[in-house]
Amino acid sequence: MDLAALTSNLQNKSKLRQTFSDTELAEFAQHLCPESVSSGAIVMGHGEPADNMIFILEGSVQILEGERKIAMSSAGDFAGESLFSDIATRNADVQAAEDSIIASFSIHNFNQFLSDNQKLALKFREFFKSVGAARQAQILGDHYEDQRQYLALIAHNNMKEGLMEFCQIHADKLAQFPLIATGTTGSLLFKKTGLLLTRKVASGPLGGDQAIGTLISTKNICGVIFFRDPLSAHPHHADIEALGRLCDVYQIPFGTNPHSGEAILDYLLAGKGDQPTIANHVLEAYTKGQNKVVEAG
Repeated sequence: MDLAALTSNLQNKSKLRQTFSDTELAEFAQHLCPESVSSGAIVMGHGEPADNMIFILEGSVQILEGERKIAMSSAGDFAGESLFSDIATRNADVQAAEDSIIASFSIHNFNQFLSDNQKLALKFREFFKSVGAARQAQILGDHYEDQRQYLALIAHNNMKEGLMEFCQIHADKLAQFPLIATGTTGSLLFKKTGLLLTRKVASGPLGGDQAIGTLISTKNICGVIFFRDPLSAHPHHADIEALGRLCDVYQIPFGTNPHSGEAILDYLLAGKGDQPTIANHVLEAYTKGQNKVVEAG
């Protein structure tokens, strides 16, 4: 790709055109080095010096962290803006997802750009720094692991009054846990007891039970107190059953009435939830079976 085609590509397809004028992009293009790369080629490698960035002119690339694809960039986008950060080495691979044409911009190209037009070069640098900071914040968010173990409070509509009475009686005990519940339950809880939720989910029929089930699988639930209405039909009955099943799979205390709820509170506050439990042989057998499937594949 010659300079004229490269300049036209930046002016008409690049996301840079939202920030820079055609004249600025034309000058910037003079400092880029276009090249063709084959599908599967590592354009920038993990552990290499973060001394250049690339612009995708045609095709696409994928950002890989080990076996996990964390981003995909297509024509018009760019990658490697850590060139202008304090990150010395790359923490991911950039691989061509198909036969592509890219343009490289190295630290040496930038230094030449500075010599030719310092004001414009610094404008590009600040732009890439801000984009890099935003992307880094997103990556950190993706890597965030919540280490808290919540006590889940759930009640069907006809049972919410009973749950509030239970919470009033045991407010001092409940205050010692990070609590999770639906927004409705959380509002009632605050009005009745002054207790605040640490985290909230949608109502049960809208996926709240499934959300708590997900937290059970990530070991973020220490106990579930679920006042179920035993005399009414529920449209999300399957979700309720699934929640109870996951509690059995991961051996999570699951109480469905005031007496079992009180027993759970006393059990957890006594520190017994941290003690080794009877081995879950069913889960162990299932895990071994899944590992064999992976090994066979």
